[in-house]
Formats: sequence, C-alpha cells, structure tokens
Amino acid sequence: MNTSFLYDTVVYKEAAGRRLRLLICRPEGWSAADMRPVVVWIHGGGWRGGQPEMLLRHCSLFAERGAVSLSVEYRLMPNEGHEAEPGQARGIETCIEDCRSAVRYIRRHAAELGIDSQRIAVIGDSAGGHLAVSLATMDNHDAPGEDASVSAMANAVVNCNGIVDFTGRWKAAIPVVDAENHDEDPVRAWLMRHEHAKALSPLHHVCAGQPPILIMHGLLDATVVPEQAMRFYEAYSAAGNEVELVLYPHLAHAFVLFDYKTEESEVLKVIERIYQYLLSHRYFPVFS
Repeated sequence: MNTSFLYDTVVYKEAAGRRLRLLICRPEGWSAADMRPVVVWIHGGGWRGGQPEMLLRHCSLFAERGAVSLSVEYRLMPNEGHEAEPGQARGIETCIEDCRSAVRYIRRHAAELGIDSQRIAVIGDSAGGHLAVSLATMDNHDAPGEDASVSAMANAVVNCNGIVDFTGRWKAAIPVVDAENHDEDPVRAWLMRHEHAKALSPLHHVCAGQPPILIMHGLLDATVVPEQAMRFYEAYSAAGNEVELVLYPHLAHAFVLFDYKTEESEVLKVIERIYQYLLSHRYFPVFS
C-alpha cells in the first residue's frame, strides 16, 4: 500500500483505550483562516477490516483540488464468532457512533482546520458507504455521554456500493440478539434481530429534509446487489430529497479503490464524477 502522501494525524476520540485518528490532507497554500470545503472518506471492509490509509490517495486527489480532505479511523468488529475485546466495536452501531464523533470533531474544530463547517461532504465505499449514508439519515446513534450540541450530519453524501438495508441477505452481519436464550424462543429472537437490522438500515430512516446524496453502483456487483441502490434512490426521491443515481454496467464491487479489482483509469473516472457532483453543489471552487 502506497502511504507516501503527505498528511497529518489528529486524534478525534478516545474510546475503550483506543485513540481514533483522522488522517488529514491539506491543499497547497492552506491557511487556518480559509473556509475550504471538506471531503471526508470512510473506508470499507465489512465493518471488520480495512484502515484509513486505504483512502489516502483519494484524500490527496481532493486536496489537490483545494479541499481539506480526511480519512476516518473507526473501531472494527471482531471476526465472526469472536467476542468484542476492549477497543473493538461491539456492533455496527459502534462504527456509526465513531463516524458521528468524527464529523462532530471536524465541525467543532472548523477554525483550526480552515474549513467551512457547512460544506462537509462524506464519501464511503461498501461498509463505508453504509456509514456515510447513515450520516445523512440516522440521528439516533450516539455513544453515551456524547456531546450532541454540534450536529453530526453530513451536508452531502456519496455512497459507493454501500449497504442501505440489512433486513434481507445482509441480516447475517447483524449479531444475534439475546444469543444465550434465542434457542428457547427462535421466533422472538428472529423478530428482535429483524428490528435491530431495520434500526441500522439507512433505508428505513429516510424522511424529508435530508441532505443531497449521490449513489454510485456497479451492475456487476454481486456483494451488494444494485437493487439496494435502486430501492434507496426511489425512497429518498419519494421523500422529496435530492438524490442522483449513477449505475456502471461494467463495474463490480469496490470500484472506487485503487490497486484492487478496477483499472486505475476507471477509478480516476469515478473520482472525477464525484468531483463534478461536488462542484455542482458549490463545494468547488474553494472560496465560492
């Protein structure tokens, strides 16, 4: 993995002995007095893997365009079948909590970061796409004691092949509720797990007044089927929110990642499409 890009690191949160980081790429000529747009990247990896360094090149590309760009570290769940240890996520809700804390930190420290706190765009891939969309739709997942006086909601979101509904095949990613007793009443356990899945699904939290979203999905994606993207697009549009759907007939899962499965030229085209979307929403030019 190429991590030769210039970046700074800040700790945005300490939780259960973990110091969670933001990796920050600043544009050339940056000053704390600036009011620059912010582009926040959230990595994928099934909520159990991945690291913020995966998206440093993406951050660098947007810093070159004039934005302050950051990649978020969040706690990961343990491998399936293992109990969460201190410093690991107890479930997907922990991942959401950490990403909300990260946005709050960015907004709270706008003056130090030289950014416009009302131009925070969040981009996520796969599980990171789910977390990004959660930052537009779900306002009820905060850690105990979290200072909610500052908004954790994104101003714009780009979802690259992210999960938006856990009530179907993705329910397997949701831990069994009351695992010790579920054999005694499997129907009750199934219903509880279904409700938990809905609670973590952005699709089931869509309402009017939510920020603009760009959905990008490959029709060859067998990991997160494109029907997820279509169902969210229809629901978000029906609620009166601004949403755009871009489908790629030739791309599969995680198409926004460099050095993975997609040709670099295709990844760069996707990133250019994201830039054009943010440009159309006045995130660029920098001081517009």
